[in-house]
Order: sequence, then structure tokens, then C-alpha cells
Amino acid sequence: MPAFGALLKYIFLFTVLMIPGYIMGKRKRLEEGSMTSLANILTDIAMPFLVFSKLLGIDVKSLRIPYILCCILLPVVIELCMFFLATRVFRKKEDRNHYPVDRFCTFLPNVGFIGIPLACSIFPDVPEIALYISLANIVSTYMLLTMGIFTLTEDKMYISVKKIFTSPVLFAIILGFIGSMLPENPVSTFAADYSVYLANLATPLSMMVLGYNLANLPFMRILKDKGVYLVSLMRLIVSPLLTICILVIVQKVLRIPVSYELVMAMFIGMGVSNAGTAPAMAKRYGLDGEHAAAVTIGTTILSVVTIPTVYLLAEFVF
Repeated sequence: MPAFGALLKYIFLFTVLMIPGYIMGKRKRLEEGSMTSLANILTDIAMPFLVFSKLLGIDVKSLRIPYILCCILLPVVIELCMFFLATRVFRKKEDRNHYPVDRFCTFLPNVGFIGIPLACSIFPDVPEIALYISLANIVSTYMLLTMGIFTLTEDKMYISVKKIFTSPVLFAIILGFIGSMLPENPVSTFAADYSVYLANLATPLSMMVLGYNLANLPFMRILKDKGVYLVSLMRLIVSPLLTICILVIVQKVLRIPVSYELVMAMFIGMGVSNAGTAPAMAKRYGLDGEHAAAVTIGTTILSVVTIPTVYLLAEFVF
């Protein structure tokens, strides 16, 4: 299982990359506004170019439509199941500032900030995985902008479905497909080289933002928050196990072939920590942003252990 060694390596590397952001946060050399700008650079520039650069190397003819459809449908099924479970675990009788945040963090994974960079780092020469997990990210973003916002606000007026069609990652997928079908020429070579430079920003920026958030939240606040442990159990254990179970049913019961690339993309996408936008969105809608930050950082730290552990199970099953 060569990917397991790479997984451990990059999980460790990602964790260490949080240190610069943590140090800068502790020394008050970064302000919250600047971190918001860095997060925008990550989502609007670095992430799309990461996806674009990976897709340039894909063989369009080798892609299978059922796998594409699975990348679209499976995240919807899993996140709906996790949402249903979250409504049973986190009930309205609890603090109004907490239970919507816990539900939000339970069913929405951090596919963009963590999933895509991690998958592309572990499998740098498998562009199909970059495509599959990018499609899962598009679906997850749609769920965030609809069910996610409704979960936090309990009001449909805040929902904005139109934002999904202006997603930079969606444009990156389209342009990456087009670029992969064009013959190699000086323009395409320059585009590939250019995109790699910007793509390399994705991982350090995402970890720096998380390191900054960790520096500005007392560690005891994370340890004492029971929501951290309940959400982590649901997000980091139940979600990836549910993903594996569904893929097993598809492959072994329905007798539909499932590729290793698809399994890894779905496992990583659905097994990472909760959506990194949780703290900002909680504050925006008048909820407990510190609680959301504690849950987000807690699930990110615990995922260092859970992702490799559940990966071994996925390798054994498939």
C-alpha cells in the first residue's frame, strides 16, 4: 500500500505547515482581515489553478460517465445522511448558538481547503482523482450554499443558489477539460507552467489560515467543548465509514465496478474535517463563532489520526 506512506507523510507535512500561521498569529503579526484575504486568494486563485493544472494531464477518453455521475450523486447522498443524523444528535433543546453550528459542521466536509490539496499531494500523478474530488467539492459547495446556510439561519431568504455557477473551481474544471483535449503547443505549455506556480500556493495558504485560527483560540477552549468530540465522531468516523459502506454496496452487491481512483477521491473528500468556512459563517449569522472555530480546529487536529486509520480499512476492503 504505497499510498499509505504518502498519506502519513503529507498528513504530517500539512500539520507542520500550520506552524508559521500559528507563530504569526501568536505574535500578532497577522490581522483577521488579512487572513480573510488569504482565504479568498486560496479559494479564488490557488485552488482553481491546482485543479486546472492537474486536469491538463488527464486523458479525457479514459473517463467513464458512471464515475462522473457517482462523484456528483454520492456526496449528495452521504451529506444528506449525515445531515439527518446530525438533526438526531444535535437537537433544538440545546443552545441556539451551538446546535445549528454542530449540524453544519457534521454534514459539510472541508473538501476545498483540505481534501483537494491532500488528494493531489498523495496522488500527484493521478489526475482522475483531482477531477473526482473537485466534482465532489462543487457538490459540497452547493450543499453549503443551500442546506448549510438554511441550517445556520433556519430561513430560506439567505440561500443563494446562483453562487454555485460562478464558482472558480467549476470554471477550472471546464477549462482543464478543454486544455486536456488540445494538442501540446507553446501556449498550453506556458499555461501549464503558469498554473503550477499558483497551484503551489494552495497547501501552505490553507494550513497557514488554520494555524492562525489555532493561535487565536485558547487550547483549553477546544478541549472542554463537547461539541468538538461529537462532531469529530460524526465527521471523521461515521462519514468515511458510510462512504465505504455505500461503495461496497455499489461494487459487491449491485455489481457495478468501482475504480481505486474513485474510492480514494470519495474517501478523502468525505473523511476530512468540517467546512473551514464554519467560524466566519457562524459569526455572520449571529451564532457562536468561537464554538465554530473550536469545532473546526478540533476536527482538523483529530483528522491527523482518523484519516490514516480509516484509510487502512478502505485499502483492506477494496
